[in-house]
Amino acid sequence: MSLPSLNELNVEDSNEELLGSILGPSSLTAVTTKGLPVLQHLQNGVVRSPGALRVLSISSCIGLTSLQAAGDILLNITAVEHLKIKNCSRFSETGFFPMLKHLTLKDCQSLKFLPSAITMLSCPLEELEIEDCPALTFFANGRLPTALRRLKIRFCEALVSLPQGLMQIDNSTSNVSHLENLEIIGCPSLISFPEGKFPSSLKILKIWRCFRLEPLSDTMLPKNGSLELISVFNCSTMTCLPECINCLTHLTELNLHKCTALKYFPETGLQFPNLRKLDIYECRSLKSLPDQMLSLTSLHYLTIGECPGLVSFPKAGWPPNLLALKIWNCENLKQPLLEWNLYDLASLSDLTIAGAPDIVSFPDEMCLLPTSLMSMYISRLHNLRSLSVRLCDLTLLKELEISMCPKLQCLPKEGLPADLGRFCIRDCQLLKLHCLEGKGAYWPMISHIPCLEIESTDD
Repeated sequence: MSLPSLNELNVEDSNEELLGSILGPSSLTAVTTKGLPVLQHLQNGVVRSPGALRVLSISSCIGLTSLQAAGDILLNITAVEHLKIKNCSRFSETGFFPMLKHLTLKDCQSLKFLPSAITMLSCPLEELEIEDCPALTFFANGRLPTALRRLKIRFCEALVSLPQGLMQIDNSTSNVSHLENLEIIGCPSLISFPEGKFPSSLKILKIWRCFRLEPLSDTMLPKNGSLELISVFNCSTMTCLPECINCLTHLTELNLHKCTALKYFPETGLQFPNLRKLDIYECRSLKSLPDQMLSLTSLHYLTIGECPGLVSFPKAGWPPNLLALKIWNCENLKQPLLEWNLYDLASLSDLTIAGAPDIVSFPDEMCLLPTSLMSMYISRLHNLRSLSVRLCDLTLLKELEISMCPKLQCLPKEGLPADLGRFCIRDCQLLKLHCLEGKGAYWPMISHIPCLEIESTDD
């Protein structure tokens, strides 16, 4: 049996005789192989037409130390554009294909450096992804090809430096970077960025779990750059966002997670005209939110969670066009619910409040919620005893979920919003007893709701 028109081959276990029977003068464009013997057996079928192969994926070749070690099969292939090498524990030298555009190296325990050809300015490489390569310490020559668009480095524990070509030196016209996506995740040995600014072409910046890496500064951020997303996770060195961050007029999403040293925002506040999403989570030293949040007119999604240093929200008010507001477990928040000024949020459709210990009645009799609300989730209000009649004002409310409110036992006697489609109670033992089917005092009030999720007394 011969398959001369075969384009894609995925093989894990086979023998030379079987492969020889199906591989004639092949037009293979993509090969995925597992194990060095299989890779070597492919030689007769691939080398006959080496110019056709564009995609090559090699995994679990325990004995593979370099591309040259695979034999003539790889030495004769010149047109490969996508190369992935995974779980090759002894692999230490990549070699290079002259047409290569996408390179992924994953679980290569012995890889210490990348081929110098990758750092040549004329290299066509557009995407480089390196993950779980614990021996990698640096980039040879410290440069990056100008064609590179995406650089992702994940869980390389020994990496101590990033390539100098990552940053743009002011007034320099040589080695102009076109990098658009930079992700550095789980690299605890990194301490600093190279000198210079991020390239103005950069759109996505993610820095996660790099505990010792210096914080973002004004000297790094390009004025009027193209950054659309900044995500910083587990950074213990940043105490304040740089003032220059407000120069990023294209920014649409800002995520600050587990920035344990972050205390303040810039004195000028946040002034992003296009920011749509802001997440602030587990920033335990944060003292206050920016006062000028009203200027964030494009902000639609705001999450503030696990920030015990916060005691109040800005008196000037929230971003006016919020669609979703989530406030999680800010246990030292002392500001009365009335002073949250939620009613001003005329477009708000989704509200989450969890972990506010001083709320006894929700909503407060003097507190008005936006009538635009369609979904509401309240949780961990440990002193909450009742839901007030103000809940009935929410005529558009379709979904109400209540969890972990152990003292809650009263629904408003006037009933719940008429068009409520889902009512969920979890870990609210007292209220649950009043809502049991057929015997709870509130059962006649809620029995018409299409979707009821009430824990049984046996749970």
